Amino acid sequence: MAVTPEFGAVKGLFLARVLANEPLCRDHWRCVLEVEDFPAAAPGQFLQILCADPSREGWTGGVLLRRPFSIGGLRRNGGQCEIDILHRIVGPGTRWLSQLAPGDRVSILGPLGRPFQVFPDHPLALLVGGGIGLPPLIWLAEALRDFGKRTVAFAGARSADLLPLTRRPEVAATGGEPAPAFREFAESGTPVVVATDDGSLGSAGSIAEVFARYLDRHPDHARAAAVYACGPAPMMRAMAGLCERRSIPCQVCLERMMGCGMGTCQSCVVRLRDQEAEDQWRYRLCCTDGPVFDSRRVIWDE
Repeated sequence: MAVTPEFGAVKGLFLARVLANEPLCRDHWRCVLEVEDFPAAAPGQFLQILCADPSREGWTGGVLLRRPFSIGGLRRNGGQCEIDILHRIVGPGTRWLSQLAPGDRVSILGPLGRPFQVFPDHPLALLVGGGIGLPPLIWLAEALRDFGKRTVAFAGARSADLLPLTRRPEVAATGGEPAPAFREFAESGTPVVVATDDGSLGSAGSIAEVFARYLDRHPDHARAAAVYACGPAPMMRAMAGLCERRSIPCQVCLERMMGCGMGTCQSCVVRLRDQEAEDQWRYRLCCTDGPVFDSRRVIWDE
């Protein structure tokens, strides 16, 4: 089942209004958009955002293409919908996005893609995210709470100043054990285990390594858990292998550059195992067949 019973295939083009746009850390920002009559959506889905003034025909920062962004949160009040977008400055488009002010207008297309699915027989949900892969997991934690699941999040970054979460000063971010140290996950009652490559916050090392050590200390969690992951490809590959060796079901939300988000441009192919195909695999599109996939089906050898 999808993480929300309201999930459907309806999407549309909307002109959103910026409510807030604030930095979270050195390179990451949270942009809150207000949209009227936004269709039903679920964690794992995404938007295609036009990173340019929608009142103009073009802009000076490059080719006028929409960019994909995971939905990091969604709140409804009647016909009004607030959507959280977490983004990292990597080029002129996201730099334009970081400079938006309350009241500015943004053209968005969505919701797009297939969301996470709930594992009904697993009472514990372990959410593993690296860097800008955290946004869909923040919203997922809220949805899983409504399903009665116990959740623990694992958040990784290269350093403390690149972790796109808001620390609660009254609670320390621990190394090996979860703590309610971040406001984004605290709202869903989800404790967080932190890992940074340089050891500047939480445990030193990759989030996959810290996750494996956590399971070694909590073997009962491995038996009860399902894993939901999103982040850089090396992290996702490591998580997929770890979960397969321990027989833990795992879904991964893949990151690809998507030119259209609707399956037209064919630019976001993913190789998946398929026993019915002649070569035992076939290409699928991240934007329409995903971005969420069963980790055991993804071919990670590319």
